[in-house]
Amino acid sequence: MADDVPDEIDDPFWAVVHRRHPDLDIVLLPPAQPAPDTSGLEPRAPETFAHEHLAEVDRVWADLVGHGMPLSTARWIPGPTHDSVCHTVTLALGGVEESIALVHLRAAAELLAPGRWRVFIPPRGMPRVTADRDGRLGDEHLLFGYAIENRTLFLRLDSTGVPVGGRRAQGLIGDAA
Repeated sequence: MADDVPDEIDDPFWAVVHRRHPDLDIVLLPPAQPAPDTSGLEPRAPETFAHEHLAEVDRVWADLVGHGMPLSTARWIPGPTHDSVCHTVTLALGGVEESIALVHLRAAAELLAPGRWRVFIPPRGMPRVTADRDGRLGDEHLLFGYAIENRTLFLRLDSTGVPVGGRRAQGLIGDAA
């Protein structure tokens, strides 16, 4: 490393790198790989997929919560390839007591496991469960949590990628913005 770098580095990662490799001067990382242009899959009708995805979100909510009439928002977001999009749906139920929300969150890992979800429960911060599972074109992502300040239980489910064609993908994402 350069002579003007102090022996003690404040950053935890670089302090370890510097301690283990004091002779290192430069670290070169490979360039980020751009998203592929095409998925190689036949385009699907996004409206049909969105309807199926909304039904899946309702099933997951019923499994994890089983009560209430949550507010729902849905939109299209970029997919893993330039010709694909993902459908994301967020459900939010306000006025939920903390004790009830925590019961739902604690049970989530066991309830999600049969659906091939890989579950992670962060040990700190906002009470939440994150999960993902393999999809045909990228992973599905789930976030289930509780916002203590406004007593809101929420679920967000991002779909796997849906091949729709490049122009259609741009149009759907543009419509959502």
